[in-house]
Amino acid sequence: MKRTIFAAALMALCAGGVYAADKELALVNGQKIAREELTKKLWWQYAAQGLSELIDERLLLQEAARLGVKPDQKEAEGRFNNLAAGYPDKAQFETNLKSVGWSAADLRDLISRQLTIRAAVIAAKQLAVTDADARDFFDKNKERLAAPESLKLSQIFVNTKAEADDVYELLTSVGADFAKLSGIKSTDANLRKNNGSLGYISKGMLLPEIEKEIFALKAGQYSKVLQTGNGFSVFMVEERKPGQDASFDKVKEDLKIALLNQAITKALPELAAELRQKAKIEVIK
Repeated sequence: MKRTIFAAALMALCAGGVYAADKELALVNGQKIAREELTKKLWWQYAAQGLSELIDERLLLQEAARLGVKPDQKEAEGRFNNLAAGYPDKAQFETNLKSVGWSAADLRDLISRQLTIRAAVIAAKQLAVTDADARDFFDKNKERLAAPESLKLSQIFVNTKAEADDVYELLTSVGADFAKLSGIKSTDANLRKNNGSLGYISKGMLLPEIEKEIFALKAGQYSKVLQTGNGFSVFMVEERKPGQDASFDKVKEDLKIALLNQAITKALPELAAELRQKAKIEVIK
């Protein structure tokens, strides 16, 4: 979505060039770069691709109208709310949109068009994913869908091995509290803020040499001093969570959505190409 918004900003800049062609954007050793120069450069770089995408969108929306399909308003509002939820508050969200020449209404319109095109592709190509399709995919990918073993992990990170050795000594000999020690000693701000907590880390997320050491620990045990990035760390396993086999009933609906999305991604350019063959398209130069 951010790419779409920034693309719109480029188009807004191009449009602005029509009305402020001589405005200076930069000076290079006193020599100006005018808005018009940037407008022309962007136009020649992106105009052909942008026009082609707009033609495809128009054809697909016309097909949607012919088929009588419309976007799901509840889903559209849900997508809009999810995007807005990524910002601290409504004002920040609207400020971000305004910075690229958009409004909330523009974003809602974009989402509506996307969902309309999605519905058109499904209807035109008669796409459907059955429980049997989902089951077949599940059986072929059962191992990949399983939840791997994970650990609830905490970390103390310092710059030197000497500091890390001191930390290890405080933990093993004195019995210092790991969370409090990380909050004081860690040179990483996030670790200090969270008292060292990393949350749950699944097998396969860490570097192999570190993972081997950490996953050999029992709950409550500390790792030896390990070199991590530009410093040194001591880890503590707070809790172990065994891996779980995937359950078809739990993932069935998600699988159906994913498989349908794959089918739509494949069918959309095919449908656009078919519509182009039947359409009368005149590019005005």
